[in-house]
Amino acid sequence: MQELATTQDIGIGENDWGRISQDPVTYESVIDNAVVEIVDQENKLHKITFKKGGVIELYKNDSVLHIQWDEKDTV
Repeated sequence: MQELATTQDIGIGENDWGRISQDPVTYESVIDNAVVEIVDQENKLHKITFKKGGVIELYKNDSVLHIQWDEKDTV
Protein backbone atom coordinates (compact mmCIF):
# COMPACT_ATOMS: atom_id res chain seq x y z
CA MET A 1 0.00 0.00 0.00
CA GLN A 2 1.32 3.42 -1.00
CA GLU A 3 0.45 6.65 0.79
CA LEU A 4 0.94 10.38 0.38
CA ALA A 5 -0.16 13.19 2.68
CA THR A 6 -1.13 16.72 1.73
CA THR A 7 -2.68 19.82 3.21
CA GLN A 8 -3.96 20.83 -0.23
CA ASP A 9 -6.77 19.57 -2.43
CA ILE A 10 -5.99 16.72 -4.81
CA GLY A 11 -6.71 16.85 -8.53
CA ILE A 12 -8.81 14.12 -10.11
CA GLY A 13 -10.68 14.12 -13.40
CA GLU A 14 -14.36 14.68 -12.64
CA ASN A 15 -15.48 12.04 -15.16
CA ASP A 16 -12.53 9.69 -14.54
CA TRP A 17 -13.47 8.58 -11.01
CA GLY A 18 -16.58 7.35 -9.23
CA ARG A 19 -17.11 7.33 -5.47
CA ILE A 20 -17.73 3.78 -4.28
CA SER A 21 -17.69 4.30 -0.51
CA GLN A 22 -18.39 7.11 1.94
CA ASP A 23 -16.59 5.64 4.98
CA PRO A 24 -13.78 5.49 4.22
CA VAL A 25 -14.06 7.84 1.26
CA THR A 26 -13.05 5.64 -1.68
CA TYR A 27 -12.92 6.35 -5.40
CA GLU A 28 -12.56 3.90 -8.29
CA SER A 29 -11.15 4.77 -11.70
CA VAL A 30 -13.76 4.28 -14.43
CA ILE A 31 -11.21 4.67 -17.26
CA ASP A 32 -7.66 3.56 -18.03
CA ASN A 33 -4.94 6.16 -17.45
CA ALA A 34 -6.88 8.16 -14.86
CA VAL A 35 -4.49 10.64 -13.25
CA VAL A 36 -4.42 11.88 -9.66
CA GLU A 37 -2.34 14.99 -8.94
CA ILE A 38 -1.12 15.44 -5.37
CA VAL A 39 1.13 18.15 -3.97
CA ASP A 40 2.66 16.57 -0.88
CA GLN A 41 3.61 18.31 2.36
CA GLU A 42 7.04 19.15 0.94
CA ASN A 43 5.39 20.87 -2.08
CA LYS A 44 6.46 18.10 -4.47
CA LEU A 45 3.95 17.38 -7.26
CA HIS A 46 3.06 13.71 -7.79
CA LYS A 47 1.10 12.59 -10.85
CA ILE A 48 -0.07 9.03 -10.40
CA THR A 49 -1.72 7.18 -13.29
CA PHE A 50 -4.23 4.42 -12.56
CA LYS A 51 -5.66 1.51 -14.52
CA LYS A 52 -9.42 1.18 -14.93
CA GLY A 53 -10.74 -0.24 -11.66
CA GLY A 54 -7.90 1.30 -9.63
CA VAL A 55 -8.91 2.47 -6.17
CA ILE A 56 -7.82 5.35 -3.93
CA GLU A 57 -8.84 5.82 -0.29
CA LEU A 58 -8.88 9.19 1.41
CA TYR A 59 -8.91 10.00 5.10
CA LYS A 60 -8.25 13.14 7.06
CA ASN A 61 -6.19 13.46 10.23
CA ASP A 62 -6.51 16.99 11.63
CA SER A 63 -5.79 19.22 8.61
CA VAL A 64 -3.79 16.58 6.71
CA LEU A 65 -5.42 14.59 3.89
CA HIS A 66 -3.97 11.09 3.42
CA ILE A 67 -4.31 9.27 0.10
CA GLN A 68 -3.71 5.51 -0.09
CA TRP A 69 -3.60 3.15 -3.06
CA ASP A 70 -2.28 -0.25 -4.09
CA GLU A 71 0.71 -0.12 -6.44
CA LYS A 72 -0.84 -2.87 -8.62
CA ASP A 73 -3.58 -0.37 -9.58
CA THR A 74 -1.10 2.03 -11.20
CA VAL A 75 0.31 2.10 -14.72
